[in-house]
Amino acid sequence: MSRIPFRRQLLAGLCLSLPLGLTFASVAQAAWSSSGSGVASAQAYTMPNGGQPTARVSGTTVTLTWPAALFPDNLGVTGYLISRVNEATGAGATVGASCSGTVTTTSCTEQNVPAGTWIYTDTPVQDRWTGGQSSASGPVTVP
Repeated sequence: MSRIPFRRQLLAGLCLSLPLGLTFASVAQAAWSSSGSGVASAQAYTMPNGGQPTARVSGTTVTLTWPAALFPDNLGVTGYLISRVNEATGAGATVGASCSGTVTTTSCTEQNVPAGTWIYTDTPVQDRWTGGQSSASGPVTVP
């Protein structure tokens, strides 16, 4: 009587049982349900647009002020992003330190502004949301 080595028996058993096990495998299913009655509603804020800034120049310093952007319940946004654009070329420029990043007030002063004619805008921000960009300020000329 010939003996089949144990490893071959194990391998043969696995080869036969694995396809059989896969044939009868069940599909995972999930569902959720909710019960209740009545009316439900929710409101969402709409991000406000920025207010047109006023720009004043003194030497190479430009001071900006703008009206607060308010939500419908009169709460103000948490900050503003300020943009400066060359009026002649339309090219954007990096704003100076006190006007860069998120400005948490309704004014900022940019120092050492390069010579040229510039226009500014503000865009309200709240967490990761942004509102509409404001209308452009009047042009200011830095000598």
